[in-house]
Amino acid sequence: MDSLLNIGLLIAFLTEVILLARLEKVIWGTVYTPLNALALPFTFIVLLTLCLPSSLGFVSFYYPSLLVWMAGLLLMAVPSWLLGAGVRKRYGELALAAEPPKKERFFLIMAFVLILPFFLRLREMMATSLDLFGSDEFGESFAVYGIFGHLLHFLIACSIISFVCVRKGNRLLPVLLIILIAALSFVNQVKSWVIIPLVAGFWLCLATKKINLSLRILLAVGIGGLLIFVGSYLAVFILGNGAEYDEHMGEYIAEHVFHYITSGVLGLSEDLRRGILEAPDPDILFAPFVNFVRFFTGDEYISPINPYYLEISTNNSLGDNVRTYFGTMYIHCSVGLFCLLVLLFGFFFYLIRIAALRTHSVYITAIDAWFCALLAMGWFEYYMFHVSTYEVPAYMLLMFVFEKALFRQKESTYGNHHHS
Repeated sequence: MDSLLNIGLLIAFLTEVILLARLEKVIWGTVYTPLNALALPFTFIVLLTLCLPSSLGFVSFYYPSLLVWMAGLLLMAVPSWLLGAGVRKRYGELALAAEPPKKERFFLIMAFVLILPFFLRLREMMATSLDLFGSDEFGESFAVYGIFGHLLHFLIACSIISFVCVRKGNRLLPVLLIILIAALSFVNQVKSWVIIPLVAGFWLCLATKKINLSLRILLAVGIGGLLIFVGSYLAVFILGNGAEYDEHMGEYIAEHVFHYITSGVLGLSEDLRRGILEAPDPDILFAPFVNFVRFFTGDEYISPINPYYLEISTNNSLGDNVRTYFGTMYIHCSVGLFCLLVLLFGFFFYLIRIAALRTHSVYITAIDAWFCALLAMGWFEYYMFHVSTYEVPAYMLLMFVFEKALFRQKESTYGNHHHS
């Protein structure tokens, strides 16, 4: 009987995802929408998790956990329907556009200049730091806090925008810039913050039809993500500990890759099976803003990192403290507040899409791509409680305002001179 109910839940979930994806295409004229960015990768990871062999030792999937996502996706679709219908009625065809920055060469050179201090800092830390290269401590000291942390966020914004600069006759500089900035993020040893900007860049090109979705693109993203994983753990072993590669290292890396891929889906599944271990705390969902207020009040900062680690595999002792995008929201809220927050975030994401459609600016469209990339990682975690989530688009917005003001001033000056 339970098997029939589980199959029924899975079929209902897949049916909902397919119907919502189809409606997104009808309303917005594209499949590259925030809702699809969230729903389709999660669906793929769920199906992949269900297909994993039992020999890997993962816990069984708790199918009722799909109900959280079914409710969340349906609620998030409401802002899409309301705003999409109104925008299409007013503006007609909806098409995102993103041309390179008006001073493209200056933009690229500026980013390269800002990279230089990082390599000088890395050289100094390699020579003087007591922390091992590849360790979390080394990464945090390198570019998580202070001026270097903020500067890296600015460079991440530049790397996403650089994707639209990659075209025939102008590939070397922007591609090199993207690789160098990804390498700097890689030193931080936070894999998501390497992957997300790259996904955002590809999403920006796909959504604006700079490139077309193909098997090659999917393989590039998938293999690229896998290489980031492998390289990250090899850095810990070889550069950090001086260990030599052996068959155990390969097994270690494979365990971590499978654990990362399944952790969000199975973390939420196991948490709901156990009756939710975390005490509800909505403040965690807005940690950057709560901590900003507490900076002035002198109260203790809150950490968005979940302290409850669950075991999702009997073959290793790796703990799991991530609960997916909707899962994290659900465990920290009442049902009513969960519904309200999903709606509000839905309006937020789609209002950014409307701003991108109206301005046709690479900077605003890049903000849309950034949040879609964060949603595309929703199968893993809820990223809205990190400072980086808002700081990176803030720099994109500043670049947009600066470029607008600069060119408006030039046009105004030219116009006055021409009239006289």
